[in-house]
Amino acid sequence: MYISKAPLPTRYGAFEARAYRHRHKDFLALVKGSLEGKSGVLTRVHDACLTSEAFGSLKCDCAQQLDLALREVQEAECGIVIHLPQEGRGIGLAAKIAAYGLQASQGLDTVDANRALGLPDDLRTYGYVPPVLADLGVLSIALMTNNPMKVQALEALGVQVDEVVPCKPRLIATEARRYLDAKRRRMRHRC
Repeated sequence: MYISKAPLPTRYGAFEARAYRHRHKDFLALVKGSLEGKSGVLTRVHDACLTSEAFGSLKCDCAQQLDLALREVQEAECGIVIHLPQEGRGIGLAAKIAAYGLQASQGLDTVDANRALGLPDDLRTYGYVPPVLADLGVLSIALMTNNPMKVQALEALGVQVDEVVPCKPRLIATEARRYLDAKRRRMRHRC
């Protein structure tokens, strides 16, 4: 459900920040340009990663993917970055840190660490997205992602994905290589 909007100047340029609420969770869509009635709108559906986005963790490429998406939308002068409150592939921040601990102490990859905690590989849902696109009048999207499961999940919700745009930052920290390798091998990501 749409709540409010305001201009948001960023280091990437000016966006309109639109606040939404879904199942008692608030989240933002950063919008560039007029999207009403448009097809093939450049869109990044980005899941929160506090450790990399706020604290600069080098264990993943999430902050770099967000940075790339904001730059690409700004350059296109039309698009959306939807930032969802789904930390750690939906397992939550505390469980994510517990998984990090298992990775460090037992050498597990991201998938096996989640499983060792009794958690599934991925708990994310994308029911947040269709109401945002409807609110903005977007007919179809060009989805920035490396995750084929995200494409399938959005299409199952009725989102028309015209194109999949790779989200591959140029600079990836050495510390993130193992994580990306696990996502590629175990979760079919196109990292």
